[in-house]
Amino acid sequence: MKSKFAKFICVGLLLIICISVLFACNKDDNFRNERNGEPEAGAFYSLQTAYDNGWICRNDLRNIAYHRTGDAQKKGFVPTAKNPEVLSAETELAIKEAYIRDLRENYNDTVDINLDGVSIDAYYGEYEGFIAIMISGYYGYMDVITEDNVGGVKFIYSNSNTMSLWKQ
Repeated sequence: MKSKFAKFICVGLLLIICISVLFACNKDDNFRNERNGEPEAGAFYSLQTAYDNGWICRNDLRNIAYHRTGDAQKKGFVPTAKNPEVLSAETELAIKEAYIRDLRENYNDTVDINLDGVSIDAYYGEYEGFIAIMISGYYGYMDVITEDNVGGVKFIYSNSNTMSLWKQ
């Protein structure tokens, strides 16, 4: 009788531990890290930085992944439509100007680049005041497959250029 009771207690404890681990590792899509500071308007951020600082949530990451590849990486996920559906000419101009300013301030103040040399290659929507884009210009990118895993959501790129979030 003692043996059955001990087995029952062990199985019960094991079950509680397993359920606790599953729930601790399976945070919902609205999970957001604690907010850490405020993003600077007109600046570019990586997905990882924005997620780590609590500026975007996992649901935002899934929507971005969905609009990029058609795969939200979760069964049953219902994506939201991009809003706005396309970037306005004014927003596109502001992003390109910020990109050029960023290149000059952070990399080389003599960069010889103009608006025609900057391209917004793709737009994936607006999230919490951030515009998710692929942007390029001036620098070449290495042809190497790059993979980011942000908040459990994978982003795979065909070269070393990765997604940027631009804060409005």
